[in-house]
Amino acid sequence: MAKIPVTVISGYLGSGKTTLILECLKNRVHERIGLIVNDFSEKNVDADTIARSPYFTEKDELIPLSKGSISSDLLPKLEKALFDLAHSGNVDCILIEGSGIATPQSIAQLIMESEDEKGNQLSDILRIDSMITIADAQRLAQQFDPEIGKYNHEFLDSNQLIIKQIEYCDILLFNKLDLVADREKQYLTNLLRTLQPNARFIETTFSQVSQEQIIDTYLFDSTKPLLEDDDTDDLSDRKDTEAGDLGIESFVYRRRRPFHPARFDAWLDRWPRQVSRCKGVMWLITQPDDVFKVSQSGRAMDIIPSGYWIASLKQWEIDKMFDIRPHLQDIWHERFGDRMIELVFIGKDMDKKHIIESLDQCLYLDTEVIPYQSDPFRIG
Repeated sequence: MAKIPVTVISGYLGSGKTTLILECLKNRVHERIGLIVNDFSEKNVDADTIARSPYFTEKDELIPLSKGSISSDLLPKLEKALFDLAHSGNVDCILIEGSGIATPQSIAQLIMESEDEKGNQLSDILRIDSMITIADAQRLAQQFDPEIGKYNHEFLDSNQLIIKQIEYCDILLFNKLDLVADREKQYLTNLLRTLQPNARFIETTFSQVSQEQIIDTYLFDSTKPLLEDDDTDDLSDRKDTEAGDLGIESFVYRRRRPFHPARFDAWLDRWPRQVSRCKGVMWLITQPDDVFKVSQSGRAMDIIPSGYWIASLKQWEIDKMFDIRPHLQDIWHERFGDRMIELVFIGKDMDKKHIIESLDQCLYLDTEVIPYQSDPFRIG
């Protein structure tokens, strides 16, 4: 029996997700469509809009999920809705519209790993066809174009989420292009393709797109491991790049020595305005066991402990990890083990030389003695 295809649609508030759903209903590829529509508020306006649409038929199934996000507190309800639709025999495909604050990775993980009380796997009856993210050109221009308003405090809380949605997708719809100037469009196109070089890239207005580009695509790779929050393998082969003639570029800062916590903390206060995105891992001399994850967009910055370095384990545990992860030998350092600083920077007209030199000045020197209590990143 063929698995039912599932398309997951993500995008920040007002990006055009519901409009895309209506487009899918209007120019439908499948006769019977199951719809799961998430709204963070108590009133599910999007579900009401879809239900009242002339394109929504009696053969379609609509399940609204409200008062929360299906990527966090509503995950159990999403799981039940998916099992119900899959077992109903009444749908040929399923479209999931996440709330504006939903993270697509969590939704994909649920579909891939969920099972019911009888041990039935959701992935045995459903397959993820594609993860779609809609990027709102007008909002992106306001948030990430240095000449328009990259550092507007109104957008600080949303920067990280929008970046995550863009980085985790198979199809990236660049929407609302009618609302930005040509220069802004070119700049944002370069930025998006640098942030997400692998997804199918489609330019749209009013979320209008031919259905064969987004439905039954088989673009989602179910054999590829889902990236965990502290996974950095995607950085290991990252090369310095340049995109277009508007100054968008990326480079990776790699060092084996740790940061001096106080000097690095002071460096953060002088964060280069030209950097739109930074992510990766680092370690501190005062906390040699802990992996610190770095994730920045605009002025929104997260630096949090995220696991431990294998080099901090007992020798027999390290030996076992070498058996489990053969590639570990490729990154192992005689003195530092797997400990490293690895940060990718993406931005416009960055002074790469200055950033590298100033970060190098933050590295720990062997002659220094640094008490743990003086570490601004200390836990507790």
